[in-house]
Amino acid sequence: MNDKRFFVLGAKLGKNIVEGDEHNHLANVMRFKVGDEVILIADDDFDYYGTIEEIKKNHTVVNVTRKEKNLCNPTVEVTAFVAMNKREQTSLMVRMLSELGVSFYVPIITKWTLGQDRTDKMERYQKIADQSVKQCRRSRTMKIMEPQKLEAACKSFKEYDEVLFAYENENQNVIPNLEQKNRIAFVIGPVAGFDKDEAELIEKSGAKSVTLGKRILRADTAAIAIASVIFEKSGEWKK
Repeated sequence: MNDKRFFVLGAKLGKNIVEGDEHNHLANVMRFKVGDEVILIADDDFDYYGTIEEIKKNHTVVNVTRKEKNLCNPTVEVTAFVAMNKREQTSLMVRMLSELGVSFYVPIITKWTLGQDRTDKMERYQKIADQSVKQCRRSRTMKIMEPQKLEAACKSFKEYDEVLFAYENENQNVIPNLEQKNRIAFVIGPVAGFDKDEAELIEKSGAKSVTLGKRILRADTAAIAIASVIFEKSGEWKK
């Protein structure tokens, strides 16, 4: 079975139509042929195994004969609240957070968010997240949410079992054991850091301030680092 995956929302047993960019990638980039086996993913809990029956100019027909539960989806729900930063840094960070297993990515607007960063297109990041889940063999994609002001994000912290705040001024508290937590969130600031009043608001809203070591990390590096430790501390890497 070829392990190449293609997004088809609503994929099911029987005949499925692959269109758009996915069809172009299948037919013109990868040059699959009739009779080749592929896997369809539909942003649910399953992998759909099928065989190519037709390749037309604008679509491909895949006959799915079985579906199996995907074993690479994360077993804990992790949400990344990350201050909006430069597009190039964010693109790489989105891809890597998706590969690690983050479920939701929420861009937050802070005092030091630059004007040009606020207009960035979330559709672009969603496409990056969608492509990365195919590579890492997830079947559920990381959802890119609409940007929120920091104050609005803080109000949602009560919905999580644990919220961790990676704060450069913290030098004692480390990331705790998270094996009994099902919904975890973390907060990462902008390149210029959080304003003192913003940091106080985050902590008063229930986030636990933690250190990521003695070195000051770039925002995108910090997000990848804390996500990695969260998945290790939650037992995700053991499952």
